[in-house]
Amino acid sequence: MKTIKFIALLLFMLLIPLFFVLIDRASHPHHISIATGSTEGAYYFYANAYKKLLAKSDVELRIVPTEGSLDALEKLQSGKVDFALMQSGFENEYAGTKQPLYALANVAYEPVWIFYRGAGADRLGAFRGKSVAVGNPRSGIYTVAKRLLFAAGIDANNTKLLPLGNHEAATALEKGAIDAMFYIASADAKLVQKLLHEEDIRLFDFQSAASYRQYFLKQGEDFHIVRLEKGGFDLPRGIPSRSHTLLAKSTLLMTRYADDEIVRLMMKVVQKVHRRAGIFAEEGTFPNSAGLAKLLHPAAARYFQQPTNYFEENFDFWSAQSLNKLNKFALLILLPLITVFAFFVEVIQPTRHWYSRRKVIRWYDKVNEIDTGIDKLSPEEAQARKDELQKVLERVRQQEDIPAIHMEEFYTLQNQIVHILEALQKRIDYHKLAKTISSEWKRDSESPTGA
Repeated sequence: MKTIKFIALLLFMLLIPLFFVLIDRASHPHHISIATGSTEGAYYFYANAYKKLLAKSDVELRIVPTEGSLDALEKLQSGKVDFALMQSGFENEYAGTKQPLYALANVAYEPVWIFYRGAGADRLGAFRGKSVAVGNPRSGIYTVAKRLLFAAGIDANNTKLLPLGNHEAATALEKGAIDAMFYIASADAKLVQKLLHEEDIRLFDFQSAASYRQYFLKQGEDFHIVRLEKGGFDLPRGIPSRSHTLLAKSTLLMTRYADDEIVRLMMKVVQKVHRRAGIFAEEGTFPNSAGLAKLLHPAAARYFQQPTNYFEENFDFWSAQSLNKLNKFALLILLPLITVFAFFVEVIQPTRHWYSRRKVIRWYDKVNEIDTGIDKLSPEEAQARKDELQKVLERVRQQEDIPAIHMEEFYTLQNQIVHILEALQKRIDYHKLAKTISSEWKRDSESPTGA
């Protein structure tokens, strides 16, 4: 019977975690959304790569194209999407608000591509007085282009700054309708590769990149410096024809409402997509948390500290998260409870038993003291001890706080007292009988008949 109970208890202890894992892993989010740029940009390409990997974890990713980083930021802030890919620098737009945004990671470099027509330009000031496309006002290009140009002394008062979309600007540049255009995108963007192959269009070499970076760092904005080597895009055709230095921004993955588990899953997906070496980054450069300390999502911070664990290495992602919860429950709640219970069983309970048993032992000591040398007592001593023991019995029987574990000893004590009382009574009766016999013998010996 005991074996059956033990097996039943063991099965019960095993089934509870199993049912928890099955129920918990099924309750994870199945649908999330992400805002990107245009359908032809790098953000959209990244999002499609995320979508394929997320599907393996039973999560469907809905991709929401936008007009640019500002549009994506607004959609994220308004709760229309769960995540957004955007250009670094825009993450501070909502800093200090009641509903701040959180960064997961930097995932790529986005060079500032400046394409132009005409003679070689070795500084931004060369575009003064010309027609320059600075991007859609709702895109990240627009803000960065105007800041760079302003630093070079160029603004709408001395130069024609045109708010054209990427493809509109590229078409105008190809036709000679404008002199230059700004474009911010990864090296994988189709528009970048197309313009680099145009014979009449040149790529601006940012020779003063270090100076501009230092200038903007003083204003709290960071640029990266990357280098495009000669022939880096098309070695047989020598494109580009010489090496170029470029300024670059970072691509950020941002969120607002996402919970810790879905953030961790996104981090694992981002790691797989962006860890490979690229034209401007060595393997393992991305994802990273550089410059994101104040914005980093707590779950993303934990991921950078511990990218994987035992459960994730041996189980699917959602089962691993459920097992991690059980593990934390065991460590944070169950283990302390077991420790407290063990302390109670091994220390408190024995101490309590000892204290309660001490009452019984104390009575035993008193009874044993009374019981000592009964056969040598005088009648008066025997009666005195009997009276004293009778009072002890009354007090013992009035005890109501004796634990069940000591009841056997308690009843044994009472029986012992009764037996001692009987022994004392016999001693008293013996003395009475002896006295009576002695008296009768003395009377008979003094009577005439006896004489």
